Amino acid sequence: MNIVKADMTTCKVIYEPFPEEKILGGRAMIDHLLTEYGLPTAHPLSEESIFVAAPGIFAGTNAPSSGRLSVGGKSPLTGGIKEANVGGTAGHMLGRLGINAIMVKGKTTEWKILKITAQGATLDNAGEVKGMNTYDACDKLRKRYGDKIGIILIGPAGEMKMANSSVAVTDPEGRPSRHAARGGVGAIMGAKGLKAIVIDDKGAPLRKGVNQGAFKEAVKAATEAVRTGDYTEALHTLSSHIFMDADNERGSLPTNNWRIGSFEKVENISSSKYAETVKARGGLMGHGCQPGCPIRCSSVYNDESGNFMSSGVEYESVAMLGPNLGIGDLDAIVRIERRCDELGLDTIELGGTIGILNDVGLFEFGDVARANALIDEIANGTSLGKILGNGVSVTASVFGIDRIPAVKRQAIPAHAARSSKGWGVTYATSPQGADHTAGPVLDEPLAKDGQGLRSQGAQILIAGLDATGLCLYTFLFGAPELIVSMINGLYGVNWTAEDFMNFGKNILRQEKDFNLKAGISDKDMLPDWLRKEPLPPTNAVFDVPQEDIDSVWNF
Repeated sequence: MNIVKADMTTCKVIYEPFPEEKILGGRAMIDHLLTEYGLPTAHPLSEESIFVAAPGIFAGTNAPSSGRLSVGGKSPLTGGIKEANVGGTAGHMLGRLGINAIMVKGKTTEWKILKITAQGATLDNAGEVKGMNTYDACDKLRKRYGDKIGIILIGPAGEMKMANSSVAVTDPEGRPSRHAARGGVGAIMGAKGLKAIVIDDKGAPLRKGVNQGAFKEAVKAATEAVRTGDYTEALHTLSSHIFMDADNERGSLPTNNWRIGSFEKVENISSSKYAETVKARGGLMGHGCQPGCPIRCSSVYNDESGNFMSSGVEYESVAMLGPNLGIGDLDAIVRIERRCDELGLDTIELGGTIGILNDVGLFEFGDVARANALIDEIANGTSLGKILGNGVSVTASVFGIDRIPAVKRQAIPAHAARSSKGWGVTYATSPQGADHTAGPVLDEPLAKDGQGLRSQGAQILIAGLDATGLCLYTFLFGAPELIVSMINGLYGVNWTAEDFMNFGKNILRQEKDFNLKAGISDKDMLPDWLRKEPLPPTNAVFDVPQEDIDSVWNF
């Protein structure tokens, strides 16, 4: 396996072999490269900062749902280490090409495309693709490089180096609907002058195991576990929108800028309503966002005339752009989500940002036209747009708002900390900032005791999972022995479940250490208003003792 190193200042690209004895991928590879080559004190958008895209350790194999790609660097949003992962085809293609990371340093004023094939890698001029939205840019890139490519790219928000900018990855149909969205990773890529990475894996073989027989049996067992998992059928038929029903029922659905935990118009955007709408318009439930996925929880959403709108509509997007803004119209929400995909914006951060404007009279809940007008400001790069495009914390500072739904300057995602308290501990303690995938805790959501231990276990397992490239919805983090069996067969090692836990612990320690060196306080806390302000309908507050939160790092 190799690391592709691109120096944007000199416009040179080299392949560097990666030691076979080091089993690193995804989030763990980002941590490794930032520890080895990154400068924690560097400005995230400076020449000294680095941008990393890394597939997981199972990339390019037939392990189930293992093609996720991790993207990261030093976040312009949080100021700390950042990894955001995404589905699509790029991770699997890179694995087949024998590439376990792309590391980009330096910067150029002439926008470039990094092209990677089985024959090598080159930097080409971006030309007319510069300034294009993600969908138009993908059309141009396919005309230039061919229909079978995988594409990693940024939209106008990333080009403008906005701290709320994502990195898009194409799905199996070539649509830039999958986004590594959190933490402003698009701005890191944009600061390098890199518009897109184009991957052509033609002629590259599927990766085989050192002990192929053992790997084959391990993959078979893991695939069966995923196929028969407790949530697989619901995710396949209703997508991640099952959380819309669950969060509304338990009072943890963000509504009207986190002032209510349930939404009076939820029936208009429920999982069943979503699925009915998709099917009635000739769309598709059970769409696969990446190769080799037995879950297929993605969907294809069409407009009233049957025209394609999006294949990346997830619960987090609908919740933050819908109930959190008081909007109960599915079409209106999906149109906003599509605009975010085109511009390259994190829907969670944007929903949080527009929501807080209600506090200063700049947005009324339910006003779809106003929400779109604010997105126009971002698209046009106006002064207001640049404020909003830099996220909820910057916007709150500019407008003097003290009730800020963010941790480490990153917007809280769509599971309320007050009525999902274990998740709240994860928001407080994760080195990544408030992140719903960093350590989900579903047990005992209203209990104040024991949440530190629950969050700790979840974060350790998820950190390891994020290094494998396996999708969170495989729920294989609950069966680490199945993951370890695949690792052992693929790499010819003898890991145990304890080794995998230690793997996850080391990832978290590296991230904590980087953040400390970057000047981020080691005091992990949620905003005070979450401890004081009851959230209807449960009227819960976040009352987990600080010592319980601090115990997360006792490992």
